Amino acid sequence: MTPTGSVSSIVRPRRKRGVRLGSHPLSVRLGLCATLLLASPGVRAAERWTVDDLIYAESVEDWTLSPAGDLAAWVRTGAEKTGEPAEEERTANLWLTHLKTAESIELTRGVDVVSHPAFSPDGKELGFLSNRPLAERKPGETPAAAMEEAEVQLWIIPVGGGEAYPVTRFDRDVLDFDWVDDETLLVLAKESPSFHEREKKERQDTAVVVDDAENEPPVRLFKVSRDGREIRRLTANDDWIDSLDLAPNGRFAVASAEQSLSYKFDQKVPPRTYLVDLKSGALKRLFEGENLVPHDVHWAPDASGFYFANDRSSHPTYRTATVTDLYFHRLADGKTERMDLGWERGLGGDYAPTPDGFVALLSDGVSLKAARYTRPIHEGNREGKWKRQDLAGTHAAHLDNLEVSRDGRTIIYQTSTATSPPAGFVARLDGARLAAERKIADLSSGLRAKPMGKVEIVHWKGARGDTVEGLLEYPLDWKAGEKRPLILEIHGGPNECDRDSWQADWSEPALLWRQRGAFVLKANYHGSACYGLDWVESIAGHYYELEIPDLEAGVDAVIARSLVDPERLASAGWSNGGILTVELLTRSKRYRAASVGAADVEWISDWGNVDFGASFDNYYFGAPPWEKPQVYVEKSPFFRLPQVTTPTLVFSGTEDRNVPPHESWSLFRALQQIGKAPTRLVLFPGEPHSLAKVAHQRRKLEEELDWFDRYLLDKPRARRAAIKDGTPLAGLLGRAKAARVGSAFGRQVNGVLVPETVSFHGLDVGRFEVTQAQFAAFDPKLQVDPGSENLPMAGLPFARAAEYVAWLAKQTGKPFRLPTEEEARELDEAAAGTGNTLDRWVGYDPNPHDRKEIAKAIKDLPGEAPLLLPVGSLSGAGDDPVFDLDGNVAEWAVGSGGQGIPVGPSADRPTDPRSDDLPAAGYVGLRVVLEEKTP
Repeated sequence: MTPTGSVSSIVRPRRKRGVRLGSHPLSVRLGLCATLLLASPGVRAAERWTVDDLIYAESVEDWTLSPAGDLAAWVRTGAEKTGEPAEEERTANLWLTHLKTAESIELTRGVDVVSHPAFSPDGKELGFLSNRPLAERKPGETPAAAMEEAEVQLWIIPVGGGEAYPVTRFDRDVLDFDWVDDETLLVLAKESPSFHEREKKERQDTAVVVDDAENEPPVRLFKVSRDGREIRRLTANDDWIDSLDLAPNGRFAVASAEQSLSYKFDQKVPPRTYLVDLKSGALKRLFEGENLVPHDVHWAPDASGFYFANDRSSHPTYRTATVTDLYFHRLADGKTERMDLGWERGLGGDYAPTPDGFVALLSDGVSLKAARYTRPIHEGNREGKWKRQDLAGTHAAHLDNLEVSRDGRTIIYQTSTATSPPAGFVARLDGARLAAERKIADLSSGLRAKPMGKVEIVHWKGARGDTVEGLLEYPLDWKAGEKRPLILEIHGGPNECDRDSWQADWSEPALLWRQRGAFVLKANYHGSACYGLDWVESIAGHYYELEIPDLEAGVDAVIARSLVDPERLASAGWSNGGILTVELLTRSKRYRAASVGAADVEWISDWGNVDFGASFDNYYFGAPPWEKPQVYVEKSPFFRLPQVTTPTLVFSGTEDRNVPPHESWSLFRALQQIGKAPTRLVLFPGEPHSLAKVAHQRRKLEEELDWFDRYLLDKPRARRAAIKDGTPLAGLLGRAKAARVGSAFGRQVNGVLVPETVSFHGLDVGRFEVTQAQFAAFDPKLQVDPGSENLPMAGLPFARAAEYVAWLAKQTGKPFRLPTEEEARELDEAAAGTGNTLDRWVGYDPNPHDRKEIAKAIKDLPGEAPLLLPVGSLSGAGDDPVFDLDGNVAEWAVGSGGQGIPVGPSADRPTDPRSDDLPAAGYVGLRVVLEEKTP
């Protein structure tokens, strides 16, 4: 039982600038408050991990290659603040990469779901699924067949440039699709609403009948023309197709179809696999009488057959704990062959066919082993034994996923380690070697300058004397000889696996704990995947009996190395990680704090209330609860909670169907009423097993950090004051974090006043615009009047700004530079609030005529740029705020041709997006970027 579902595919809109009308007349100048607090010395903000770093971390989903192997499409996921007022949302943008040049471009933007990109056979178009709003119907377009249009439709976008357009206007969500040929697509969707459904809708009847097979509409295949004008129902099946995979020649497809709506619950009636004739729509059943449930189907490049994965278990019914085998089904004679991987641990990740075999990622404990398989081909038939060669190359030992072109020459992949964020690469597949690797997606690049610390692969003796493998992650500031706290972070499943790959998100915040000075231990206890069938099946009938000794022995092993303070231990986990944490607390009082997410504590009610209750509980406990009630009681920690003294934080989504929220209520109420252990229950409304809303992910992290600070680290965090972002007081408090030398903002480096930089939206940027005092360190001839030290340096040409950053880099030995135009515009978009702009001064948004009159009045004020304020006078943006991105001076940036371009609002111009006025020379300044070198 573990968090399910990946980052939702939601794409961001461009921020629309709004103007908050102020009450400050032009005659009033806002001076900088003289009572600012001095910033504390220590680690620079850019070097510290924040909650935002984990929330906004990026990843790649849905790699796909064009038929010619020259283009790659992929979805870049992350999160950011959007809209007015700002909200945090998951994002997912469709990207296209030209593999010859490794140049990547963003194809979609918005707040819409984007997923499943697929190239047309000629490589000229990309289809994808999206819930973006449909435009008005064009004349002649086919109307919807039923009540209303669904949310998720099939869209196409030209690869060479142009707007995306909708192909379908179905009354049901499009579930999947693929290209049959350049003019035709195969679409998977539920059948149109029946009379029964229409009546329910008219009556506003929202009652749900569980597993109502009689009225559940079948899921069928439809052929659709690329312009959406022609739609034909291809299949007339009465079951529920849940996947489709087309042959490269568009002749056949493989489809899997559920036969029972309760299969997930009890695994009694498995799905069927069909070979679909795309000309006639005929379905030919495959693998009848065989214990095969195919998934992850990939056709051979020559369409002679298809590979598929199958999860193998020794249990006759349940596929609850398995290893994954690979098969090939040949069309010519209908024979199916299990691939001899020569590897008992089975597949552990992606695989991809090649003309002479396939490339696969194999399970290998904390690692994935990448291997290429080939065997002789004689007269079109594969013969002889498979030959396995381990892949070699710079990243071969750390591939997270992969895709191979049809000709077998090009491979794209993502790589990461526990101390290196993910990046996407393209390489030449030269036999069993990755050659000529080039980066095509540098994800979360702003994180690479942050400390990663040491991560060690460790082993110890666990239950039954077996060796247990895990990862020990060191505190980021650890020094030899120190004893630090330890947090045991337990993975879910139980048949999941902790790997030496990048894991940093709301559910795995180890970096934030390590930054606070704690060790983190991750254990691949008995029952984990990645170690073969014996290991993953070992806890069937022995639930808790092997895992708990494994975990306790791991903690003891680290203590024995004199690394950990045995008086400061904690445990944390979500799903099965939370389940095991609760059991630990009933057996040991040595844990000072615990975080428990979505955890079962009582197994009888779990059996009937979980979507997979019978298949999970019958497998691990040996029978349903009415056959072995005593086992279910003995296994339930609920009845042992009076023994718990550990302060326990509890989380649950209110719509969780993997571990229903009543389990968390039971845990919380019992601990609350027993009164031996402080407890707190945090509910996330509307959330399933895995938290989807960014606000909820943030709250989970903040609650957890507070809990461990209080009960494990003995340093409670100060409660946030009741101060609204964007207010003058928020700005004042934000400026209190700024570094100062005397009255001047900045830091002293080699005896010189230089700008302070902080991390903001993936860049290490100047907290303020470069001030007159800072510029005077470069130009001693500059006269800085008393009180003007912190006014922005303005009125200088681009060449002079470039000279300053070059001098600054040489003086400090740090790679200071000016931002690129793209970076500057992204910073401008990320700014929050209304900065020092003309409409702020006059209290309204002046039109061009008004601006001419205002300009005449301003000429009567003393000074070249009288509307400038000391840097940081208004509120900043970000947790460790950056100031004046939304006003004061426009800032020099470097254009694509190396030319200087002033970017952003300035005090002499309004924020009207229709205005293309250039700032006056006296209102152009600069801000520095510090480009940390990646080790």
